[in-house]
Formats: sequence, structure tokens, C-alpha cells
Amino acid sequence: MPLAVLPVQIADVEPVYDVFFEAFKDEPIMKFLYPGGIDRKAHAEATIQWWNQDTTSYTVKCVDTETGEIVGMSTWEVFWRPAPEERWHKPTDIPWLEGEEKTQCLRVVGPMWDVREELFGRQKYIYLASIAVHPDQQRRGAGRLLLQWGVDMSEQLGIPIYTEASESGLGLYVDAGFERLTHVGLVHRAEVIGGSADVEVPLVVRLTKDAHGLKFKEWAEMHYQS
Repeated sequence: MPLAVLPVQIADVEPVYDVFFEAFKDEPIMKFLYPGGIDRKAHAEATIQWWNQDTTSYTVKCVDTETGEIVGMSTWEVFWRPAPEERWHKPTDIPWLEGEEKTQCLRVVGPMWDVREELFGRQKYIYLASIAVHPDQQRRGAGRLLLQWGVDMSEQLGIPIYTEASESGLGLYVDAGFERLTHVGLVHRAEVIGGSADVEVPLVVRLTKDAHGLKFKEWAEMHYQS
């Protein structure tokens, strides 16, 4: 059954996030983002409100063209036109969390933003915020199609894509021409995430074809001014 990637619509908010939450239900970060569980009604209302005023994020869906079922989704933050209103700064608040829960979550997501700022500052780039395929629909090529949407946007705008990968998903990015970065690193410390050991997060970047095979560090030194 063929698949296609389409923009999300307001009516998609619940089925799109059905896929997201099912795909990420066992990911450690979810316990920090939603320590008390997920109020799906409140989440849907907040998401629609955000979609109505956001200027950088684009969410797309992967659908089965025979059944109409949403089998995957991805969200991209496209920083292509610097302006004061753009969200190019590290967040200091997580609206749905308070007190120690908010503090703990910021300790986890804060270092992720620090690496982005170290790599890009206010330079133009695309950040892949999430890519999710429903567990029952994997190995059909949905992840590849969703990733290709961002790759096409990157080539059109002439700016790189960056994201944090997982070890299990790293092959998808490598196959799509992403480079695993080695000159910067992101490690979730065991004492922060409540684990038995530190967790290193693979960081990947894909340059456009105009980079002619350069590594990101070399390319950035040529294109980004301090």
C-alpha cells in the first residue's frame, strides 16, 4: 500500500499525536516532559493554539493512501529568516510543568539547546524536532519518506539539517547522507536522568549538495562568521 507525506491539518492533531505518543511511549525523555501522564484533551488544545501562532515549526504526516490512516509524523523547526520574533533562543520555561518537575525537565532539555547554539548560534538551519512512525507501521518506508521531506526543504533553502538521533535510528540518517558529529557531544548524565549510566546521544547533520562532500566542521568554519 503506497504512502505519501502531506501537511497536517487542524483535524489531524489527535491522530497525529496518537502516532507520536505510541512511538515514544518508552523513550526516557517522556517521563520528564510528562511526569504526571498526558492529558490528551489539554495537549490537543495547546497544540492547536501553538500551530495558530508559531512561525518556525512545520508538522507533516505520512498517510497510507489507500486507507487514509496516519502512520507517521515529523516536526521540523525551520530557521531560515532571522527576525526578533523567531524562536532562536534557549527556552527557560515549560508551560505545562511547575516547580521541581519543570526544573528537572529543563536540566534534560537544556543541554540539547546548548549544543544547538554552539553549532549554529543564529545561523540559518533546520532542526528535526521529532520523527515518529507507529510501531505497527514500521518497515514500510514511512520514516524515510518523512525524512526526505526535510531533506528536500533543506536543499530548496540551501541550509543544513540537524537533529539528535538514537543508536537504533542512526542508520536511517546515515543512509540519507547525514554525518555523525565528533567535534561536539551530548551526554545525558546518569544523575540527571535517573539511570545507571551516562547516555551519549548521537548528533547528526546533513549539508546540502552544494557543500560538495565537506564535513560539517570544515563547512561551518567557512560559512559561519564569529
